Amino acid sequence: MNLFTLNDLSNTPKTTKIMKRKLLYLIKMVSKNILYGLVIQCLLMSTLMAHDISAQIRPIDKTYIQMERTEGKLLEIFGDIEARSDYRFVYPEEIVEFKSQITVKDQLQSVSDILVDVGLTARLRFKQVDNTIYVAKLNGSEGQSSDEMAIISGKVTDERGDPIPGATILVEGTNNGTATDIDGQYQIDVAEGAVLVFSFIGYNSQRIEVGNQQTINVVLLEDATSLDEVVVIGYGTQKKVNLTGAVSSIDVGKETETRPITSLSSGLSGLAAGLYVNQGSGRPGNDGATLRVRGQGTLNNANPLIIIDGAVGNMNHLNPQDVESISVLKDAASAAIYGSRAANGVILITTKQGAAGEFKVNYNTFFSSAQPSNVVETVSNYADYMELINEGFKNSDPNANPIFSQEKINEWRENEGGDPLKYPNTQWVDEVFQKNIVQNHNLSFSGGSETVKFFGSFGYLDNPGIIERSGYERYTARINLEAEVKPWLTLGTQLNGVVANTDIGTNQIGSVFQYAGASTPGMILRAPDGRYGGPNNPEDDPQANNVLHNLNSQRGDIKHNKLNSRFYGKLRPIKGLSIEGSFNYTFDDYLEYSQPVFNNRWDFYTNTISRNAVGRTSVRNRNTKYNNYFMDGVVRYEGEVASKLTYNLMAGASQEHYTYSWFQASKYDLIDPALSVLDAATLDAAANGNAAEYAMQSFFGRMNLSWDDKYLFEANIRRDGTSRFAKGSRRWGVFPSFSAGWRISEEDFFNASWLPNLKVRASYGSLGNNAVGNYEYQAVYNAANYVLNNNLFVGFAQTALSNAALTWESTYISNIGLDFDLFDFKFGGSIEAFDKVTKNILIDLPAPLVVGNASIPKQNAAEVQNRGIELNLNYRDQVGEFSYNIGGNFTFVDNRVTRYKGEERTINGSNLIQEGYAINTQYILLTDRLIQTQEDLDMVTQMIADAPIDPSTGNQRNPFAAYGTPTLGDFLYKDTNEDGVINDDDRVTVGHGTAPRVSYGINLGFNWKGFDFSALLQGTSGLHTVWRDIYNTTGVRWGYQINQEIAEGRWYEGRTDATYPRLLNYVDSRNLRASDFWLQNKAYMRLKNVQLGYTIPREITQKFKVETLRVYGSLENYLTFTQYKGFDPEVSGTQYPTLKQALLGLNISF
Repeated sequence: MNLFTLNDLSNTPKTTKIMKRKLLYLIKMVSKNILYGLVIQCLLMSTLMAHDISAQIRPIDKTYIQMERTEGKLLEIFGDIEARSDYRFVYPEEIVEFKSQITVKDQLQSVSDILVDVGLTARLRFKQVDNTIYVAKLNGSEGQSSDEMAIISGKVTDERGDPIPGATILVEGTNNGTATDIDGQYQIDVAEGAVLVFSFIGYNSQRIEVGNQQTINVVLLEDATSLDEVVVIGYGTQKKVNLTGAVSSIDVGKETETRPITSLSSGLSGLAAGLYVNQGSGRPGNDGATLRVRGQGTLNNANPLIIIDGAVGNMNHLNPQDVESISVLKDAASAAIYGSRAANGVILITTKQGAAGEFKVNYNTFFSSAQPSNVVETVSNYADYMELINEGFKNSDPNANPIFSQEKINEWRENEGGDPLKYPNTQWVDEVFQKNIVQNHNLSFSGGSETVKFFGSFGYLDNPGIIERSGYERYTARINLEAEVKPWLTLGTQLNGVVANTDIGTNQIGSVFQYAGASTPGMILRAPDGRYGGPNNPEDDPQANNVLHNLNSQRGDIKHNKLNSRFYGKLRPIKGLSIEGSFNYTFDDYLEYSQPVFNNRWDFYTNTISRNAVGRTSVRNRNTKYNNYFMDGVVRYEGEVASKLTYNLMAGASQEHYTYSWFQASKYDLIDPALSVLDAATLDAAANGNAAEYAMQSFFGRMNLSWDDKYLFEANIRRDGTSRFAKGSRRWGVFPSFSAGWRISEEDFFNASWLPNLKVRASYGSLGNNAVGNYEYQAVYNAANYVLNNNLFVGFAQTALSNAALTWESTYISNIGLDFDLFDFKFGGSIEAFDKVTKNILIDLPAPLVVGNASIPKQNAAEVQNRGIELNLNYRDQVGEFSYNIGGNFTFVDNRVTRYKGEERTINGSNLIQEGYAINTQYILLTDRLIQTQEDLDMVTQMIADAPIDPSTGNQRNPFAAYGTPTLGDFLYKDTNEDGVINDDDRVTVGHGTAPRVSYGINLGFNWKGFDFSALLQGTSGLHTVWRDIYNTTGVRWGYQINQEIAEGRWYEGRTDATYPRLLNYVDSRNLRASDFWLQNKAYMRLKNVQLGYTIPREITQKFKVETLRVYGSLENYLTFTQYKGFDPEVSGTQYPTLKQALLGLNISF
């Protein structure tokens, strides 16, 4: 019998009561069978599985124990450590010969500190891999002798400049050695020609010849072996070396330590193979980022599933500095555990957790100044502008009267440089974009003991925007707390709050550039005294927009309050068995308030009001709420058989419920315009609203098998049910996957020491997509007023037909991959190849006229295929104190619609969807030439003479009837189908859709003597789109801007080297057809970030009780290499442009 039963959600009290009874039953069942009566907040445990058994591996420097003895033999010391921790020692037989007594401190200390003392006495070195500590002897002999001794001193630090206490320094070939103190300092006596070996657990050893040096400072690199890396996966963690699925991991914690990121989504750009991030806007608080995992695999919602600490979430308002890591699940093997919402990939976000150790405080801050990454220059000389407008209208109609008189043109020309209020020559870019200073502050603290750990943070971001009235202010707070109440019971909570305030002007930001384009340079946008201008020329369009006036036409703000709470628990009743559960509740509230503001517009030529600000005062309030809860229970068991076969089994169930509602009220005629509450208005009150809800239930399981750490197998299965589909078998979907791997490098026959890690893996499985409307399977009726027999009646009409057969989109993914590490793990990477087919895609199909005006329901009828390859490479090394790294990722995706509507196609503007082509392939005309000479005109005449006969009339056809006969300054389009006629049938497909075929990222960095440098290059190619709007057109319009480049390159009489066609009245579109001339290549390479920092030496900062102090300067988006002529290759049309920023920042820890 199923634990859960889904019911249709219909906003009725009966349905709500049923749902509540089901939830109460669920809570009781989970409570009874998992934690025996504990309150629900303490009952449930993390779905994220960051607390999986394999994830309970603690670094030895963060594991504290109290030794039973303070003196003993080597194996006795090892035995005490094993008895008081989860570690076990593996050592060669020869170390048993060490019989001397070893002394350790009688106090609570880390295992790392204990082993430092042991290593110095017994001349041993240690390496931790998971819960195993491998022991090896240090190279050396029994003594050091030399007549001349020298004293060598220095400091041992890590890549970030932090000291490494307890690092071992040994004179090679001798027993002479020492260890660094708490500040990483050391001093040692050496003989002439000595060689020092520096080592520490978890770091690569360094061998340095002393020579004539007296001070040797050493930077140790963390052990780069990927064998020890643990990756967060769906409902668990796994060693990277044992992964059989396609997973990209990003160390966000490290990224945010050294890079100023205010938006997590755009901050991921270029960091992972297979993840494409398009920052569609620079708008504060909403970067408009589009995320795609291995391309766009559907004609509907292609957004990946976002999981934050185990529950579905949204990264828009997440403080990036709270994030520890991100995993991108790209194939069916890794994502199938999330079933019906994983078809577009899954992004797992893990926030930072506390760790045992001292209480630490970190403060990070930066200040930045931003400007548009690019602007489109328009004609700002008003006299030139008037002449160009006249030219365009005359070209379309030689008999038309000029728009602007020669007297006005001469007047403006004669007064250039005169009174700027009376004779303006406005460049809108200079007026609309403002200087700004962004400030970001983040204070975090962490610490704890072996039983209680905590992490907390407070964040503040103030971004006034580069366009006025687009400001955004955000406060964030987080507390993550975990307690081991008993050795068999762990409880925890994660609380996160966001309070944000957005200026109401952002509601119009999307139209700002439309407003600015529908304007003229003969207008003062705003005078120094604050008055707004209109056209100063009475011959100009009186309706021309003033963008600053538009932005300030209302006041108000949007307040956003969000609270996410998560409570989890974990039971470990017996060895290998864990029972986990979690409960997550999210409350999201938006309160919007707005009022119209009436500002006069002035004619500064006559210094009179050109447009009075009139209108009724009013106030509008809108409240939008999102509420959802998520709860799950998971049981897992792991063990081994005959020391060869290890297994990990997991099974679980989850329940989700989402509600959405909005309510809006407005009222007119305020008793005082300064008041902003509804009660202050007197007339015409109005209110409306809506609500919706959606539920989902799931059962899932996974099995991992490993034989001798060589042969790997994994199987996943998930069964999902959703209220978005009708009752019955179509409501539920089952999504399995299988994967296998072979660690070739572990085979006895494989003895290539230069290739320590080599693994091949493959996977296949199915995923689902339920991203449809909540009620699309139901018929929809609308109420309306009808007049019958002169009486008014309320009636209902069916406006949408039902489709009870609606079901999941299904995606089938095949993946093969190769992972490798070379040259002592200095160089490593992976290669992937994938084939992704999505079937049953929901589309609108043609319907017979008998259905009337009713909306036709979507049907499962289309298919899309994505094929591609991914490459990820990294190299890191160290030369003395200079350490460096370079890495890159590359993704190629070929997209194709394999089933749609047969021969029928869908054309939206220049975008085409048709079987056999990529989604939104450009469907355009090809230009043969720009007609500029008599020879070109003769070709047009010949085409008219050679035109075919129309069989229906017997007359010769006009080959240019569709677009008009071209003349000098016009395009001649190609007759691609060679029928002698130029029309829409000559359009051809160009490009590969509106998603790039290639995306890549290149990162490099180095550290030297406290300095650190990093750079990130990111880019795409294989993307083309037609750009033809008010900023890129030869169609001139009264009261609209004109592109400066087009004005300079246009054809005019007598010119034969023009790069643009002649100017025409905008209603004459003969040269504005979607063609390859207007096709833009949106490929680009961007210097996403470049940064230089310096960490103040610790011996200086410690005098002020400061652990670490780092200052840095950074540039974001500062260089972009592209042929695209618009605002930005990532921005569509005229949206808020992306920004390039210069920053100064500070990182400090205590």
